[in-house]
Amino acid sequence: MSVRGGAGPPEEVPGILHLDMDAFFASVEVRDDPSLRGLPVVVGGAGARGVVAAASYPARTRGIRSAMPMATARRLAPDLVIVPPRIDHYRRISARVMELLGTVVADVEQISVDEAFLDVRGARRLFGEPEQIADLLRTRIREELALPSSVGGSVSRAVAKIASARAKPDGMLIVPAAGTAAFLAPLPVSVISGIGPKAQASLERLGVRTVGQLREIPPATLARALGPRAPEVRALADGSDRTGLGHRTRDRSLGTERTWDEDLTDAEEVRRRITIMADDVARQLRRGELTARTVVLKLRAPDGTTITRSSTFDHPTASGERLREHVVSLWERERGTMRRVRLAGVRATHLEPSAGSPVQSELSARPAGWHDLEAAMDRAVDRFGSRSLGRGSTLEASADEAGRTARTPADDGSRRLDGDAFRGPAEEPGTTR
Repeated sequence: MSVRGGAGPPEEVPGILHLDMDAFFASVEVRDDPSLRGLPVVVGGAGARGVVAAASYPARTRGIRSAMPMATARRLAPDLVIVPPRIDHYRRISARVMELLGTVVADVEQISVDEAFLDVRGARRLFGEPEQIADLLRTRIREELALPSSVGGSVSRAVAKIASARAKPDGMLIVPAAGTAAFLAPLPVSVISGIGPKAQASLERLGVRTVGQLREIPPATLARALGPRAPEVRALADGSDRTGLGHRTRDRSLGTERTWDEDLTDAEEVRRRITIMADDVARQLRRGELTARTVVLKLRAPDGTTITRSSTFDHPTASGERLREHVVSLWERERGTMRRVRLAGVRATHLEPSAGSPVQSELSARPAGWHDLEAAMDRAVDRFGSRSLGRGSTLEASADEAGRTARTPADDGSRRLDGDAFRGPAEEPGTTR
């Protein structure tokens, strides 16, 4: 499907595509077990505090969405089929998807386990126009991996992502430059990344509910409503945005959160759990060839009280040991006030590509052998699975995974991950999809 622009000179090529796997985790489970086809299938934890990590489209027709409490999902669909997550399996399939994309398009920016931006302008000579390239990619993913995907295309990465969401499920929507403003005009302002509930409320007080209405308000008024992001939002709304691949890398984050069926009351147990998370996040960074300048620890008590603490490194890092040191230090400062922990999360922020960053300087400050040790651990985990190897200090916690896991969305200038809720170059156990 394509949105046509008006007559006039040749249009710019909508060379940015956003490819998103449809209900990825659930689609993999249905593919692997065809008896689940047509049923309301969800991936997630079945415990008292379990949440939906991914929902099949039959489940979504019942009102079930990712990040929904499993108890609510059961009420909406008494015949609900709950499948426990197989994160290593999803990661392996994700790697195959990204490898397939790379055989057609040279410029691929993976932003989560199940989605990527692609700059297809350089692939046109071999594979045709963006519509043809998008169709080729979707066809190959379906034929070679037996999985559905949706693609949006535009001259802007933000509009490409909006288009892919409108194309779901299992569809394609390419928006040419001349048709961008018309495509966006009737959509709610919430489709624009960064316009959350507070910004929506501010705009509604001005009588602004659609992107088209947003374009009509004076720049000074928009600035008062949205702050420093106002010029960026206006450029997107009027179709003049041309942000391509590789932008806003520093704004992205990745991480993992976990909620347990039973509250954690032992401080050493909390330390072990967040150590596992720190190592997990570090592996995500290394797989994505990224480093982080800041690590964030999130803790939530049973009464809902939530605290978030952050620590910034002297140099960008992808070392699990460095992340562990900092999150454990943050925990030690808070353990006296957070006696019971229901949820904990570790997130890496202010990301940078590892190439060209002072990683070697950071590593040289560490005790000899950490870099090689973590590289060896990565190889073992990639080959034998996430449970095959870990720190001795985390062994008591390694059998824990009865607790449900969930992931907070990374801010890549889109958001979620992402119907689907979740972002980062590689995803975590229980990541909401």
